[in-house]
Amino acid sequence: MPRTQVLRRVPALLGRLASGAQALDGCNAHNLPQLTNTFGAAERAGARYLTSSRQLGDFLSWLPEEKGRPQRISTPLTEPLPNLVNVPAFRPSSQPPPTEITVLDNGVRIISEASSGPTASLGIYVNSGSIYESPQFSGSSALLECLAFKSTKHRHATRIMREVEKIGSNIMANASREQMSYTIDTLKTQLPSALEIMCDSVINPLFAPEEVEEQKARLLMLLGGKDVQMTLLNEMLVRNSYKGALGNPLIPDVEQLHRLTPADLAQFVGSSYTGGRLILAAAGVNHQELVRLAKPMLEGVPSAPVPAEPSSQYVGSYVHLPGSFPQTSILLAFEYKGGWRDVKGAVAMTVLTYLLGGGNSFSSGGPGKGMHSRLYTRVLNQHHWVHSCTAFNSTFNETGMVGISAACEPAHAEDMLNVMCHELESVTRNVGSVELERAKRAATSIICNALESKATSAEDIGRQFLTYGHRISGREYVDMIAALTPSEVTQFVGRLLNSKPSLAVFGDNSEAVKYEHLLARYSPAPSSTPQAGPSRLRQALGLASWGR
Repeated sequence: MPRTQVLRRVPALLGRLASGAQALDGCNAHNLPQLTNTFGAAERAGARYLTSSRQLGDFLSWLPEEKGRPQRISTPLTEPLPNLVNVPAFRPSSQPPPTEITVLDNGVRIISEASSGPTASLGIYVNSGSIYESPQFSGSSALLECLAFKSTKHRHATRIMREVEKIGSNIMANASREQMSYTIDTLKTQLPSALEIMCDSVINPLFAPEEVEEQKARLLMLLGGKDVQMTLLNEMLVRNSYKGALGNPLIPDVEQLHRLTPADLAQFVGSSYTGGRLILAAAGVNHQELVRLAKPMLEGVPSAPVPAEPSSQYVGSYVHLPGSFPQTSILLAFEYKGGWRDVKGAVAMTVLTYLLGGGNSFSSGGPGKGMHSRLYTRVLNQHHWVHSCTAFNSTFNETGMVGISAACEPAHAEDMLNVMCHELESVTRNVGSVELERAKRAATSIICNALESKATSAEDIGRQFLTYGHRISGREYVDMIAALTPSEVTQFVGRLLNSKPSLAVFGDNSEAVKYEHLLARYSPAPSSTPQAGPSRLRQALGLASWGR
């Protein structure tokens, strides 16, 4: 019997066996003859199949044959298949992709790196923020963040949203005191569309009156929320601790927000978004293709001299935010001179943040999330009345603030401040090699993990070129972290504590936290000469002659 006929009869054989099994389930005296006939037919069909298969040699004779015999492949999975060409696996380069730069005639810089992967991240970063706002334009940066990717001179806001959804992109904008950013993440296949949407939104905003009023109302609603107190506390701490440009409001006052008009916003953008202050940064794209696409869109940006960065002076402050809350929230900070542009100091600040670490009593996290840090083991584990205690920093180009943020039971507000001061002072006395190594590894892990993201890489490129004029790679920063010594950390904290303290409090019994006590703890010691002498703290720690 031909093999094709045998194969056609197999389903019929299986069908008869199945019908016999069904009949067996309902077997009784009346259908016993029918059941016998069914199984008899199946038996006869099976015999015919066996006879024909013996004639064919084997049912699997269609497999590859060797020397006229059918054989099955029996190579173990641990060995390569015979006669198979070995294709080497893809091995990415151990070197990071180079950062490529093109400067247009109007001063706009296009900077990118061609990292591998199917996605790309783009961002426009502008050397503009609240430090450049005059009283007339106060609050413009915050409102511009809310108005990002709204109507332009070429398309309505609804069309922008539909186009973004169609290409599956993510959009975001952020305003800070020194920089503005507009970003879009997309698939590489949608790069032209994503780039055009972002450039149109940044360069050609319409500032439709109804949209401006809508975003004002939205911003006021956010500022009136019940969970905004800590955000306002941070804002007021920075605003009152600096005299000059950094003291300008980033979060606008309600009265000034109402005064802003579409014409004010257009005038502020026209004077701030100029060629020399604007960077297009990208990760995951070919640089030449990016330049080819972006040049026609960006060459129309007006060229203008880049203004000098407005100056600021740290003066320290005390802020008491009125209101009732069942916990007392405290922010204690000191000046970090040099800011981001003091790269060595920035490395020490980063490691110090992870050395102090911290967390909260509700969720302490697991390894690598702060449970072995000083503020967790020495504060949260020791004092039941502490709800949270975490190191924080607010860093700018030339200066910054480093300190501790905490929340506690109102009855222990003054105790909380003493604990915070003690933990900062203890770093100046001793830093163990084990805890320092743990903090350095935590910082390294966070940096390396963050730079796996193309969005983070593109942001790193844009912000570093605005701050430094060049890029410090992640590998360089990690090497600097590895080289940090315990003495450098203690000296860094010693410099912090030599500045005037800044304190912000909110919540029930927050008036019990006295700024006068803090000033007495860190004020210069009395002297018979008018020259400023070392503080009492520096005298107690043996740092009277250090850093002069």
